[in-house]
Amino acid sequence: MKVLFLGSASFSIKTLEIISKYHDVPLVITQPPRPAGRKRKSRPTPVADLAVSKRLNLLEAENVNSPEVINRIKEIKPDVAIVVAFGQFLKDSLLSTIELGFFNVHASILPKYRGAAPIQHALLNGEKETGVTLFKIDKGMDSGKVAIIKKTKIDPLDNFDTLSEKLSEMGAQVVKDFLENPNLPLKSQEGKPSRAPKISIENTFIDWNKTAEEVGNKIRAFDSTPGARTRFKGVLVKLFGFKGISKSNSGKPGKILNIHSHALIACGKGAIMVEKIQFPSKKVITFGEAKNGRKIDHGSVLGT
Repeated sequence: MKVLFLGSASFSIKTLEIISKYHDVPLVITQPPRPAGRKRKSRPTPVADLAVSKRLNLLEAENVNSPEVINRIKEIKPDVAIVVAFGQFLKDSLLSTIELGFFNVHASILPKYRGAAPIQHALLNGEKETGVTLFKIDKGMDSGKVAIIKKTKIDPLDNFDTLSEKLSEMGAQVVKDFLENPNLPLKSQEGKPSRAPKISIENTFIDWNKTAEEVGNKIRAFDSTPGARTRFKGVLVKLFGFKGISKSNSGKPGKILNIHSHALIACGKGAIMVEKIQFPSKKVITFGEAKNGRKIDHGSVLGT
């Protein structure tokens, strides 16, 4: 098949790899280069890097709904379009360019967690199961008819990175299966919709009065990016590497009860085990390293 691909984030990579292996990809559309990293240098998207390495035709579109882009798509006449973590809203004028349609890989079991951050919100809410949904894009927000749903369990120690990797691989396989039978009947989404809006900085701050499970879920949801935030002696630090919970504690919320290979930190109910910490403008280090460097110790209180 002739497959148009739209994607930007690293979550898209495995799908583009598998499509380009089995099908003709006449054009890859991605977001333009954006400032990234501490030095804010302009960098192409991960999809752009892959497309260049595979010598695929690449279009970095500021507005995918522009007449220029639409005319380009009409010229190449793709059979179908696959969209994965692209980052732009697709309007009717674009969606009507391909008869079979534009199909999106979404990292949740729709209609749960419609929106920009389904993986983070599933982890924040302590979900035990998630999956990927391939659906035909319509004018709504992740509301189109479903082609395929594939489910998986969420491991208690899964974080954003590990769960993203798992769902990225599943998404690629779902697309491979779909392209082998693109005319399968579509079904309406079933169940009560829920939202997964874009994560704000405020969402990342830890409230140590919450239960250990809730605090642990927050650390998991933002590991490795952007990191769960808290204060220590008036400065912002980030925590990574959730290792589990303890039902008992003996200190005020945020107090470090001990430090060995990880820190045991008291919460409103129970305590969490966390492996790593990042101080401002420094690299991520273990709590053991922070203790040895006299940056933190038993009895220190986070959230202050």
